[in-house]
Amino acid sequence: MKEPVYLIDGYSVIYRAYFAFIKNPLYSPDGKNTSAVFGFFRIIFNLLNTNNPKKLAIIMDSRVPTFRHKMYPLYKANREKAPEDLHEQIPIIEDILDTLGIPSIKKDGYEADDIIATIAEDCSNKEIPCFILSGDKDLLQLVNDTTSILLPVKGTQGYKILKSDDVFETRSVRPDQILDYLALTGDKSDNIPGVMGIGDKSAIKLLKSFGNLDGVYKNIDRITSKSQQRKLIDDRENAYLSYKLATLVKDLELGLKPESLDLKQRDTLKALSIFNNLGIKIFNDELGGFTETSGNKTEKIKEGMYECVLVEEELNKWIAKVKENVIFSFDVETDNIDELHANPIGFSVSIKSGEACYVPIKADNIECIDEVIIKNKLISILTDTSLKLIGQNIKYDYKVLKRWGIEISNIYFDTMIASWLINSSSNSHGMDKLAQNYLGYTTIKYTDLIDKKEDKTLLNIDLKKVTDYAGEDADITYRLYEILLEKLKENSLTDLFFNIEVPNIKILSDMELTGIKLDTRKLRLFSEELEIKDEIVRNEIYTECGKEFNIDSPKQLQEILFTERGLTPIKRTKTGFSTDMSVLEALANTDPVCANILLHRKLSKLKSTYADALPELINNDTGRLHTHFIQTGTATGRLSSKNPNLQNIPIKDELGRRIRKAFISSPEHTFLSADYSQIELVILANLSDDHALKDAFLNNKDIHTQTASLLFNIDESEVDSDQRRIGKTINYSVIYGISGFRLSQTLKISGRLANGFIERYFEKYKGVKEYINKTIKKAEKFGYVETLMGRKRFIPNINSRNKTEKKGAERIAFNTPIQGSAADIVKMAMLKIGNEIKDKNLGSKLLLQVHDELILEVPDMEINIISPIVKDCMENVKELAIPLKANIELAKNWGDIH
Repeated sequence: MKEPVYLIDGYSVIYRAYFAFIKNPLYSPDGKNTSAVFGFFRIIFNLLNTNNPKKLAIIMDSRVPTFRHKMYPLYKANREKAPEDLHEQIPIIEDILDTLGIPSIKKDGYEADDIIATIAEDCSNKEIPCFILSGDKDLLQLVNDTTSILLPVKGTQGYKILKSDDVFETRSVRPDQILDYLALTGDKSDNIPGVMGIGDKSAIKLLKSFGNLDGVYKNIDRITSKSQQRKLIDDRENAYLSYKLATLVKDLELGLKPESLDLKQRDTLKALSIFNNLGIKIFNDELGGFTETSGNKTEKIKEGMYECVLVEEELNKWIAKVKENVIFSFDVETDNIDELHANPIGFSVSIKSGEACYVPIKADNIECIDEVIIKNKLISILTDTSLKLIGQNIKYDYKVLKRWGIEISNIYFDTMIASWLINSSSNSHGMDKLAQNYLGYTTIKYTDLIDKKEDKTLLNIDLKKVTDYAGEDADITYRLYEILLEKLKENSLTDLFFNIEVPNIKILSDMELTGIKLDTRKLRLFSEELEIKDEIVRNEIYTECGKEFNIDSPKQLQEILFTERGLTPIKRTKTGFSTDMSVLEALANTDPVCANILLHRKLSKLKSTYADALPELINNDTGRLHTHFIQTGTATGRLSSKNPNLQNIPIKDELGRRIRKAFISSPEHTFLSADYSQIELVILANLSDDHALKDAFLNNKDIHTQTASLLFNIDESEVDSDQRRIGKTINYSVIYGISGFRLSQTLKISGRLANGFIERYFEKYKGVKEYINKTIKKAEKFGYVETLMGRKRFIPNINSRNKTEKKGAERIAFNTPIQGSAADIVKMAMLKIGNEIKDKNLGSKLLLQVHDELILEVPDMEINIISPIVKDCMENVKELAIPLKANIELAKNWGDIH
């Protein structure tokens, strides 16, 4: 049998790879999108490993218009321009292909499909098996006895083989009818017109009856449907034009033969270097099992040696190794994923790459070391501050062990947090992903050990498997530590990491363990009240519309608003006209139904998300609500929270405040709220050095009144509440880069007036405009921006030629130093307050952090002691030219604050 030829439809695979990661893009360490590179080569390497082809080529499209564009100027005219960060990856992909010795072919004026068709035709004539990897249905016309399609399978790097019978099974037409089918139906993706009104079913039925396009038109009188007949007659010219457009050229002069498409010698080290610079380490095995360590050296990653420790003598040896080495990685295995219910069943330790041990605390049918002995040994290494503990997501281990009776006091390095600091734009900081990206190593997954269908846990599966799994966790964490520490140093992030982020692990863990008390009776009554209010609102909607309908159904709502009520649609979606919040807000002033729908949504969300859901989340053991603070959840450095999310409880109206009123202090305790006063504007004044802003803060002026005074050209004493509200809105709008259009919607004023306000703002605050321009230019030059504390945020689209992407990147560029600096300062204040409470042995506890506000629960007898301490800590945590100010408030419930 002749050696088969593999042809890869380059752009088809590249586009598929890029958009597979559109919701969670991959980025290089310097913030450039690498989704297309990663996804494309994951597919290519899978093909190489699975099929071991000897003859293969990547076929690329022409970079200039093709003959089809000349034949039909509207050809592909409906296609959106590909994202700039996708285009930027094409030269990188071509460079890597060259280093891997994989031929890449293109021809000006012709599409990749034509080149593929020409080579496939040659293969067919010579009876050479040909496999085409593509998701393009146009290429199905090439399938025959020698040519097959490798169709990519969504969500994987794999594919399925389509032969002639498979084409008919999936398309209901033969490969030789694909052209006729496209001539009738057209092709929306290529803007090929086809016959108006002829869809898939009609085309298949016609071809089944008459064979091909010519057969359809020769038998036009035999078509029983008069409307279908008329459509075909009216669009005959488009049908044959579509046939020509879809026909692939099979006789191009390429100057090559299928037999010549041999893979050439790989330059493995160069390919590795390119991938490593992009932060892609998963392909190291495909390229010979090499991974980057330091400098320009490469070495093959070694499999780990993991020991299961079942006797006290061996445990003593490992404890001694830890104390001798000082730095050690640690991971605890548990019987539950929820820290507040989890008990430790074992732990693993590593003191150098490739070596680790697993110590089971519990295991079915295995005699383990006495739990008291294990606990004492753990205390000796986890509370010794001369030792340095490394972990991945240490907060989990800390909480589990503290509930078990051990408080870790020597946290040194968290690989998850380090990865996030190095590339905060990425959402992939789990150990499995980090092992792939930095070590090119595929870890053992929990699902590899435990089949969900089986009643198994880590307690009752083979101990060797558990040892390999747990030992690998500690080993890989240690290896990642060695790499990530160097990267933190390279990016000047060590101060931020060691002095702010790592110490906050303990602070946040203790806050989560403490939790907050909730008045469930108050919430239950409020839920009933919300139901009554919502029922009244729903009935008003039904009365106004003259009938009942499903208010929560977008389809029914579209019909009511835009057909029956005749309102003017504002924007479209795939399923019709949009009924989202922005649309309803724009229509609310002209139609009472829209205003009531907004109120209905608000009431139902308050009920379902808070009044009903919060009591269900109370921990049965503690009787309190325990949120989870996410340290690595934002690119700016701000904390977020989940289960429940306490950062988004509305506070601007009484209904939202009623939710907060259900958060209550314990008996003989009081909530202390410490809230930074206008911290983001204070930071803007410091960063911009704007004289008018600085003057306002240094002289204790009301900054919003001053801005209104400057905008309306009146004395500050003449500014009324509405004008101050406008001044406040614009002050914060500038920070977030809101456009004149958005500002007009927020303030419900004309776009012209909104743009005028923004222009006058920058006339009055020239330093702010200069700061914005300077920050954008710096981002364009270096690809990132920094906070006052040196936190970096890479901005991939800052030099994009796409105007929308560019504008979005610019907003991120000048907002991040402001918002990120505020986040850093709040974290620093938390640390300082936590240390003061500990040093003075006080009973006050930090409970919540919500943006710029800290909530403490304070014993009533400590109020006069802790209040000045908190205020001093917050105001003096960072020395700035424009000093920070904090407001202190006391209340028995959260809703009575502010």
